[in-house]
Amino acid sequence: MAKKLLVGTDIFDKLIQGSGYYVDKTEILYELVEEMPNEVTLFTRPRRFGKTLTMSMLENFFDIGRNSRDVFEGLAIMKHTKFCEKYMNRYPVLFISLKDIEGLTFEKAYGKLKTVIANSCKKHAYLESGENVLPSDIELFRKLQYETADAPNVENALITIMRMMNTVCRMPVILLIDEYDVPLAKAHSSGYYQKMLDVIRGIMSILLKTNEAIRRTAVP
Repeated sequence: MAKKLLVGTDIFDKLIQGSGYYVDKTEILYELVEEMPNEVTLFTRPRRFGKTLTMSMLENFFDIGRNSRDVFEGLAIMKHTKFCEKYMNRYPVLFISLKDIEGLTFEKAYGKLKTVIANSCKKHAYLESGENVLPSDIELFRKLQYETADAPNVENALITIMRMMNTVCRMPVILLIDEYDVPLAKAHSSGYYQKMLDVIRGIMSILLKTNEAIRRTAVP
């Protein structure tokens, strides 16, 4: 089948299954786990250098809710047979993008943050009925889903979701945060940088502390 130029596509499985041209970067999966033992990895690349596509590739490879062998068939990572058997589709993955967290006012941007978190809760709605999940987490999960949670709980939202994923899947979670810098860049240009910085700092500081629910964190 002839390859296609799928311009603007940053969803890995859609690109591969759509026979789009792809510069094979899957070797980074092996390097990330076997050669870079850090619990947190920051990908620093210029804009339009494929950071979101890389995040999507990581999600496809690790996500326990997927069956990705056909997607990665023929790509470089498949030569690491034992590695693939050990890690492919073995971990719960929480992938969140902050690219839409913007607005002319802090209130507008903060509302979009709550919506992004709510959509993540909807994506993982199975957690609400998961076995052994704390009733308090279920109550908070519902508030996050309906965008009624207060500010401290919004800042702790990803921790809550990961704790629930860890309980249900009985595996530590791989966290992928895409476009983490967008809210701050937009806030700076619209005059509410300090307010947004406090929010993002609160989210990040909690995530990067010792957390038994996290297996790995990647931030581009």
